[in-house]
Amino acid sequence: MAQGDHIYVNCGTYTHHGIDCGDGTAIHYIGENLRGVITRTSMAEFTSGKQIFVKQYETFEFSDIVILRAESRLNENNYNLFFNNCEHFATWCKTGKHESEQVNRAATVAATVAEIGARKVMQTVSATYGASEEISVGLSNGNLERIGGFIRDRKTSKVVACVRETTPNISPASKLLRIGASASVLNLGITMMGFAIVNQRLNNIEQRLQSIEEFLSKINRKIDLGYYANFRSALDLANDAIHIKDSQARKGITINAITKLKDASYIYTDYVDKELEQGSKIAGKYLQTLVLAYVAEARCYLEIEAPELVLTRLQTRATELRPRIQKYVELLLTSNPAVYLHPQFKDQIDLRRLTQILQWINPALDENAVFELQRENLVNFLQDPNKWVDSLPSAILDRVEVPWGMFGPNPEHLKQEAYKRLPQVLEEIEFIIETYRRFEAYQGEVQAINQLGISFQEWSKLAPSEAKPNEADLMYIIPEKPLDIVFAS
Repeated sequence: MAQGDHIYVNCGTYTHHGIDCGDGTAIHYIGENLRGVITRTSMAEFTSGKQIFVKQYETFEFSDIVILRAESRLNENNYNLFFNNCEHFATWCKTGKHESEQVNRAATVAATVAEIGARKVMQTVSATYGASEEISVGLSNGNLERIGGFIRDRKTSKVVACVRETTPNISPASKLLRIGASASVLNLGITMMGFAIVNQRLNNIEQRLQSIEEFLSKINRKIDLGYYANFRSALDLANDAIHIKDSQARKGITINAITKLKDASYIYTDYVDKELEQGSKIAGKYLQTLVLAYVAEARCYLEIEAPELVLTRLQTRATELRPRIQKYVELLLTSNPAVYLHPQFKDQIDLRRLTQILQWINPALDENAVFELQRENLVNFLQDPNKWVDSLPSAILDRVEVPWGMFGPNPEHLKQEAYKRLPQVLEEIEFIIETYRRFEAYQGEVQAINQLGISFQEWSKLAPSEAKPNEADLMYIIPEKPLDIVFAS
């Protein structure tokens, strides 16, 4: 036996199946009375003293993918004797096919299973370069909302359209969708986030970090950029893999790239946590890097046609990202968010923008609630602005960035420099929230592919039949029927 083997024991009238984890444990359905939960147990518990057998296959997945599939369904309790039993589970982990020989041997059930297995309805979708009047009006009056690359009905929460850039390098300025040149480090759809684009974004982040190095040297801080080279080597590996014709070799190299990308994720998670704790200028750059590592990992799974793993990984990664991004947002909102409503920002920042940010943290808030929350804060700030300045994190302003006098930095200079930066800081907050929303919507994109009954490659190639107008930076993919997409938050 070896890691990733499909194993089974003979229980008399039936056989019980699972996956060998290679460490003395097995993942399988356990339970009684035709009910069960997918659980990791000791091998002794799996066998219950019976002889163990290994099921042989002519074609099967790499052991790493088998284990990832098995782990992705831990705690599932959807056992069904005919349609989702322990053998269905183990076979799916090993081959990607949801089959059970035990069920197939029952003639009366076999016909039903075959019919269900063969039934794959592809929804009709259309692509266009222009938003329909219904979408334009809905977005304008608030009946529709955009989440990443999706447009959904606020009342029903059903997705009525998907939005995609027409070229990977374009960050379209769209008043209708409220996105612009600095909207996010991510494209609207994961289909446009190929390994070359991730590499390009990574280079931009590294260049910005290098430009901050001079400032950091003044406060005895150093940046270790060595891991960016490791990240890029993983991207190069993944990019090379997609051009290999032999499927097994391609999967093997892609799995190596996934391992390297996971290493990058661990490193940058640690970096993010440390920089957030210090309120550092580079926390946002490391957050962006972490997002790119997660996206590159997801693309690897899509390239080896493992969409179920993509969805699981994106859901897990979104859970890891959300609290860190929220901590960064709260850091940039400062000790007194009412400062963003200061009269001097009248033509730059309005209550609506601040409300949209605070609604991301607490969706129950509206403009009136936000104003009431900030009313007293605004008075406190105007009475003692120096107290606010003294509490600013270095992510916004560090004391070494303004001229010093005999007794330290000039308080008035600090305050004026802080005022100068706040509009850009608010844009940074909007930037990182939009990045999270796009990342969150990537889960929806995988769900949409599954619901439409098409492959990732088919989804990627969807395009309007008409010629592309020169000014068309976006395209809209319209499903025949609205989609039920579940977002992380």
